[in-house]
Amino acid sequence: MLADCCTADLKLPRTGAKVVVPPTFSIIDDPVTALQVILSFAKLARENRLRTVEIDHSRMQVCDLAANAVLDLVASELSTEARQRGSKIRFFGRYPIPTHLKRFVQCIGIVKQLSIAHEVPSPEEKNGVRVFDKRKRHYHDPVDPTQADFKSRVAVDFVDHINGCLNDHGRALTPAAVHKLCVYIGEILGNAEDHAGFEDWTIQGYLDNAVNTPMCEIAIFNFGASIAETLTGLPADSYTWRQISSYVLMHRGAKLFRAGWRERDLLTLIALQGNVSSKNRSEKDTRGQGTVDLIEFFQKVYEECAKDSGEAAKMAILSGSTHILFDGKYRLSGSPERGKVIAFNAENTLYKQPDSSYVKSLGTLKFPGTIISIRFPLSTTSTVALGVNRNEPNRD
Repeated sequence: MLADCCTADLKLPRTGAKVVVPPTFSIIDDPVTALQVILSFAKLARENRLRTVEIDHSRMQVCDLAANAVLDLVASELSTEARQRGSKIRFFGRYPIPTHLKRFVQCIGIVKQLSIAHEVPSPEEKNGVRVFDKRKRHYHDPVDPTQADFKSRVAVDFVDHINGCLNDHGRALTPAAVHKLCVYIGEILGNAEDHAGFEDWTIQGYLDNAVNTPMCEIAIFNFGASIAETLTGLPADSYTWRQISSYVLMHRGAKLFRAGWRERDLLTLIALQGNVSSKNRSEKDTRGQGTVDLIEFFQKVYEECAKDSGEAAKMAILSGSTHILFDGKYRLSGSPERGKVIAFNAENTLYKQPDSSYVKSLGTLKFPGTIISIRFPLSTTSTVALGVNRNEPNRD
C-alpha cells in the first residue's frame, strides 16, 4: 500500500538500496520529508529483488517515534517476504551520532524490529528506557465473547506503559484516568479496524529517562482507507453525511477550496469533532469520541508541560494527504450537548478555513491510512494529564 502512494521515478540498482534518513525525520515536524523517504523505500522494496539494504541514520538529529516506526515496518515486511521466498536480505547501516538517538534505534528502532542480535543494547544501555510495541494484522476477534479481544488487552497494557512512564517521575494516573485512557485508546484502535477496511494497526510507546528532558512518545498508525476516504464513501442520505454536509456545501459555495485547501482536508478536520463518526446512525449514537478524548488528553498534557518545561508538547494526525498539528495554540472547546469543536481558526468555526500552518494539504503525497504521533516532556513536577502525584488522594 505504501509503495502505491509513491509517485517518484526511482532509478537505483535492482539488487541494493540505500535509505538516507534526513536530519529531521518526524511526522510532527516535517511530514513531507518523512513521507518521501518512507514511500520511496517502500516502492524500491516492492519493485526490486533487493539483496542488500543500507539504512543510514548518521545525519538524523531530530526524530519522532511515528516516522521511524513506519520506516522500520517497511524494512521488517521486506525481511519477512524475503524469508517466505527462501531468500535473505542483508541489512546494514549507520547509527545517529547523538548517543540518545543511537539508543533509540537500538531499543525501539530498526535493530529491535529486525532482531539484529549483535547490535542489541546491553541491560546497562537499556537502563531507564521504557518501550511498548504491539501490532495487529489480519487477526480475528475471539469466538468466546467473555474473552477480552486483542485490542482491549493492548489498550490496557499500553495504559500500564504510560503509567509506568509517569511512575518514573513520581506521578501516576488515577483509577478513573486509567479507565478513561483505556476507553480512548480502545476506541481509536477500534476505529482503525472498523473504518479503514484493512485490519493492520500498530501502537508504540517510548521513553528514555537518561536524557536531560525525558520525552514520552506515542505512535499509533493503521493502514487502509484514510479518514476523508471513509467519509466520502458515505451515502448522501446517511446520518453522518447529513450531519456534516452543510460545512462542505458552504466551502464549495464560497469557493474556498483550492490547491492548499481541498474537500478531503475539510473532511479530515470535521472527523476530529465530537460525535462525528461514519458508524453513527442517529443522534443517539456516541461513536466518534475516541479522537476527541485523545485531543482533550493532549490539551491537559500541554497545560502541565507548559508550566515547567522548555520543551513543547506536540501532537500530529496525518491521514491520507492531510496533516494536522496540535501544539496548544488552538483548543477543543464547546459543550457535550452541542459537540466539541476544534477548527484551528480564531473564531473556532468549521464554516471558515483553518490556519494553514496547522491544517495542511500534502498535495500528491499520501499515507494509506492514519498516523497519530504524540510527544510530551516529563519532569518530577508534572502531573501530566488526568494524573496526580502518587502521594496525593485519588480523585475523578
